[in-house]
Amino acid sequence: MMQSDHGMLIEQLLVGLTVLAKQVGEAVDQAKSFRVDRGEMEKRVLQLSQMLNNLLCFITMDPMMFNLNPINCVIGGVSKILEEALTLACKCRRKTIVCRLFTGTESKLATTIHKLYQLLDVSIESMNCLLILYNPDFSSAFDEFFLSLPQFLSNDSSALSAWSCMVTEKLIWQLAPMLGETSPPELKICCAEALSMLNVGSVLNSSGTIDETEELMFCLAKLVEAEDGEFQFNCLTIIMEITAAAESDLDLRCKTFKTNSPGAKAIVELLLRVIKESEDHPKIQVPAIKSIGSLARIFKKRESPHVISVLVSQLVNVHQEVATEAIVALQKLAYPGNYLCKAHSKIMIEFNAVKPLMKLLRDGERTQQLHGLVLICYLAVNANYSKAMEEARVRTAIQQLLTRKGRPHRHDVSQHPELKELVPRALGSLILYYKY
Repeated sequence: MMQSDHGMLIEQLLVGLTVLAKQVGEAVDQAKSFRVDRGEMEKRVLQLSQMLNNLLCFITMDPMMFNLNPINCVIGGVSKILEEALTLACKCRRKTIVCRLFTGTESKLATTIHKLYQLLDVSIESMNCLLILYNPDFSSAFDEFFLSLPQFLSNDSSALSAWSCMVTEKLIWQLAPMLGETSPPELKICCAEALSMLNVGSVLNSSGTIDETEELMFCLAKLVEAEDGEFQFNCLTIIMEITAAAESDLDLRCKTFKTNSPGAKAIVELLLRVIKESEDHPKIQVPAIKSIGSLARIFKKRESPHVISVLVSQLVNVHQEVATEAIVALQKLAYPGNYLCKAHSKIMIEFNAVKPLMKLLRDGERTQQLHGLVLICYLAVNANYSKAMEEARVRTAIQQLLTRKGRPHRHDVSQHPELKELVPRALGSLILYYKY
């Protein structure tokens, strides 16, 4: 969903709540049963109404994308409490038999009203935090925000998650511009480190800030190319989180990493270059390989040979984590859900992926063997006959691997539903084409 759509939805929600607050105020004013309590109720409802109007003004003033889901969590609670207040006020508008049946005794009515006051106070605290968070001058009120966090958050995990998401999003888009060319180097280093610690991917995944994400990716790519060491690693970590979000979000992937986009192509080329040129720096290679794997669905047939050749070359990397991540990335290219899985699988075989993969199946540690088994099964299912697969005796190797002591045997396969279904399919395909 684009920024304007989010803004319109939020505005509609807030306008609706403002109208509801006005209805509550009018009903309370006419409710004879409230007597002395009426003034306290009106005061709280009026305060909420003013807060809703202020929040609407802030959102209209600030062009930044707002995370709709967490805001919904907060104002959804406010809406529910206002509806309860309206129901009570309407039923107590006159001292009728209905009112007496609903409220019971005077003491029960007082208890109900007191409970409603507490709920309204919680809503006021929540709205106060929203106003601080979405105030255009948020940076100067950062400490005030955390001092104002409602006490109920400690007992409400869903609300705590919503507030955490909102604060993270606000911080990300305040830190991101500081990575620009005009910022001092020390500031950029600190911002990159802070952003790498924040869960950037989950925020992008939920808020869909497409334009801002493209700008951030472009800025990060320039920094990765120009910098080295920890600064470069932090920038790659942020890219890794963004691509991971794109992997599971079709809208974000299609708009931020369009296959015909010069920006997307530049990012991919940069990541491949980092993988090739950082053989002595596995810490740098790992996030770059993970990012390529997350983008597996964007590569067209004409682009995949270059990508696959770089990944296959890392199967012989002496660093286990790098080789393992290369297998995982290749898995995502050969995965049956990838519409080019057959073409990708054939290219992997052409680039001699089978031989190093078989070595990892034989001598690698357990995680490598499990991932390697998945990949070799994908190749068997996707690629039909291949001389390289025949010479490697893949069918025999898989059968031995499943029964060899101390290796990923049948017990391991039973713990992985994907392998439980995939291995028989692969062996069935291999029987059709190979003797061994």
